[in-house]
Amino acid sequence: MRWWCSATDAPWSWTWRPYPGVWLFVALLVAGYLRLRRRAGPARAAWRGRHTAAFAGGALAVWAALDWPIGALGAGYLVSVHTVQYLLLDFVAAPLLLLGVPAEGWAHLAAGRRLGPALRFAARPLVALVVYNAAVLGTHVPPVVDGLMRAQVGSFLVDLAWIVGGLALWWPVLAPPAVAQVSPPLKIAYLFASTILPTAPAAFLTFAEYPIYSLYELAPRATGLSAHDDQQIGGLLMKLAADPVIWAAMAIIFFRWSSEEGRVQSPAVGHRPPAVTSRTPADG
Repeated sequence: MRWWCSATDAPWSWTWRPYPGVWLFVALLVAGYLRLRRRAGPARAAWRGRHTAAFAGGALAVWAALDWPIGALGAGYLVSVHTVQYLLLDFVAAPLLLLGVPAEGWAHLAAGRRLGPALRFAARPLVALVVYNAAVLGTHVPPVVDGLMRAQVGSFLVDLAWIVGGLALWWPVLAPPAVAQVSPPLKIAYLFASTILPTAPAAFLTFAEYPIYSLYELAPRATGLSAHDDQQIGGLLMKLAADPVIWAAMAIIFFRWSSEEGRVQSPAVGHRPPAVTSRTPADG
């Protein structure tokens, strides 16, 4: 029995296989969230059902991405499913996990001497860009993929890098004002910048004339797709599925910003300017 999904030379089978390491990881994630909520002090009252639902959705996305069958297929059979794992972890799980904690909860954490500086430092757009791009680019380099994905520890490190990269990507956007003062225009520019460098691995996967990962090229065929066709699908998914999520987030930020600016500039409802009366010297 394997603890974590990793590459194997065995032919693909739809027979269910247990991966206890994945279950333990998700269980620790949930336990950490519950502990955070219990120790939130007065901020605990800010938790609502939507926060719990968001975190539950994020935890389910992590579990779906890492466990059988997606985890097993992505670990050593299909590049396209490997890309689906990346999309689930960075563009579904990561933002939902962050939204699982209310602004008051993050403010409570940021007030701590140890965690506070780290949260504020991670919310800097430039820092987040470096972490996210390093995670994406580093885990798509052929020697890294071929070297790490064959072992359970290596496969875990790739998955963990994606989770950390996803959290880094969304933190400057979702961090409350008590943690980071990032203006809406800067958030929009930051999100746009986050789409630039990941284009490189997506382009290599899509337009390479041959399979670039020996791991997936030599893997037993799990579907009727050739290794090259599977790789092209992975590259297209990486760009065409990820960027719309970023664009949607940019649109939401823009329209919220525009709405807030409109409320600030518009006069209060029912307010009338004071009447101006002219006075003559005789009136005095």
